[in-house]
Amino acid sequence: MKRIVFTCGDINGIGPEIALKTINKITSKNKATQVILIIPENVFTNASLLIRPRFSYQIAKDLAINNFSLSQVIILTTKSFKQNIGKPTASSGEAAYLALKSSFDLLNKKLADAVVTAPVSKTALKHAGVKYPGQTEMYADWCGVKNFVMTFLSKKLRVALYSIHIPLKKVSKSLNLKVLSEKIDAVISMLNIDLGINNPKIAVLGLNPHAGESGIIGSEEREIIEPFIEQKKYEGIVEGPFSSDAFFATKRFENYDMIFGLYHDQVLIPFKYINAGKGVNYSAGLPIIRTSPDHGTAYDIAGKGIADESSMLEAYMYAKLILSNRKKRLTKNEG
Repeated sequence: MKRIVFTCGDINGIGPEIALKTINKITSKNKATQVILIIPENVFTNASLLIRPRFSYQIAKDLAINNFSLSQVIILTTKSFKQNIGKPTASSGEAAYLALKSSFDLLNKKLADAVVTAPVSKTALKHAGVKYPGQTEMYADWCGVKNFVMTFLSKKLRVALYSIHIPLKKVSKSLNLKVLSEKIDAVISMLNIDLGINNPKIAVLGLNPHAGESGIIGSEEREIIEPFIEQKKYEGIVEGPFSSDAFFATKRFENYDMIFGLYHDQVLIPFKYINAGKGVNYSAGLPIIRTSPDHGTAYDIAGKGIADESSMLEAYMYAKLILSNRKKRLTKNEG
């Protein structure tokens, strides 16, 4: 039986609500997957009043959950934290971080197969003294992996990011051929193994307007990006650099399996516009499987019971797909 972990996310946002809504849906249709929800005990109680669980569950208070193997849903409770719905606080940041760390402990001990993380607040994490700029960086550090890539997945468009949570003014200085190659290699491996796409085509976007206009508007394309793309090992796989505006305006992205952007908003604005809150964030290059909704904590609608769980549900479906593809590859290699 597969075990998928859900984290509660920021307890003052919509995380607990969309987690329960998603678990309600998946447990009504699929009995072959066991779900573990990591959440503070008081938050689960409060969320259950808002979104009534339609599943039977058992409560566990530590990581020794093998005794609960007969339950389809396990509520793994952490200590209670004060809620202040609609606001990022030190308590909500600490609660979110504790759930994330607990989920990694489960994965690391082979007690779970994948994790789906609810949205967290970087402000709340900072209030709580957490050093990481985001969840992707947390799991990469815990896994001891330096070469990882934040990707966003959907049926209409897939994108990957060279840089993640750094100021725009630092992106140009961060560009170098070695790191670009490492990240593209991780993306190619992810497409092959995790998504089962053989012979993928990847488009790389330029950094500057008009992709530098032959060096007139910037030198990064000619000096770094083009030499990177022209490496023989990427022949027939990687193309570009493309000017972002025309590339998306003409829907050229439809001809590629992955779009590789150089900074956060370059690819996330079109991705979120096209997918309208139904995309999935996936941390590529890690030995574990971690997916997440493509949206934030939505403090403005927290506690009202009106949050849309579509992206959370899609994140769960991608986690299962990736898990299945990895097992197929492992079985093939062993055979």
